[in-house]
Amino acid sequence: MTSVAASPAASSASSSGSSSGSTSGLHGIAYSPYSGNIADNNVGCKTADQVSADFANIDSSYNLVRIYGTDCNQVENVLSQAKSKNLKIFAGVFDITQVESEIATIIAAANGDWSHFHTINIGNELVNSGAATVGAVTAAISTARTLLSAAGYTGHVVTVDTFVAIKANPALCQASDYAAANAHPYFDGGVTSSGAGSWVVEQMEAVSSACGGKNTVITETGWPWSGDANGQAVASVADQKTAVSSIKSTVSDNLIMFTAFNDMWKAPGYKSVEQSWGMYGNSASS
Repeated sequence: MTSVAASPAASSASSSGSSSGSTSGLHGIAYSPYSGNIADNNVGCKTADQVSADFANIDSSYNLVRIYGTDCNQVENVLSQAKSKNLKIFAGVFDITQVESEIATIIAAANGDWSHFHTINIGNELVNSGAATVGAVTAAISTARTLLSAAGYTGHVVTVDTFVAIKANPALCQASDYAAANAHPYFDGGVTSSGAGSWVVEQMEAVSSACGGKNTVITETGWPWSGDANGQAVASVADQKTAVSSIKSTVSDNLIMFTAFNDMWKAPGYKSVEQSWGMYGNSASS
């Protein structure tokens, strides 16, 4: 198995912030707190009980859960589950124009106890999507660091973007405590499910190299079980199983799988795959 974090270059790289703890041994899974189905126009927020029911179905091989924002009371609800199951949280600020208020929500949920927070992420794929400039993202990171430090947080602070955007804009990883990259082999179009793991490692190494040897975490990767083929990438139940097995057996740590449950709250999207990445199928509350 391969871990970019274990490479000499990555191990010797210094971070841009004074964070404690390590990313070594990180095995995470992404989670969204939304209920309902967009086709029925009934998308809403999961209750604390529904979040609890979801977490009962997530197996114990994961030691971290990634969330993306602060709406739906998700920080407090997921933190409660993290505490009961001894998980760390990779929390997120979704809207960097509201970084102060979203950080305030995270600080309030922590209530002075940061022991279950591994990373605070500022923005997801904003540069790749054209939603924000590199300068706006790095400024938001700086603001978040100041607010979090004042609240006693000493963990990691990063921004997440695609591996393509990070390689093209290394200032994103320079402003982060480690390089945090989303990398989905399905979207490459030239990768079969059996080659998913080796492809992910290639992107980890490329990001680390572009970031001067910095420790790299793949913050999203997985495979859809339904939808249209994308070149050599086939979206099927069997191919999802093959791809997930390939990724997990090839990448030893520094990995967050996408995603726990199907995202029926999303539109079908590109190649009609956006709803069907769930590794545990549909949530009971979807």
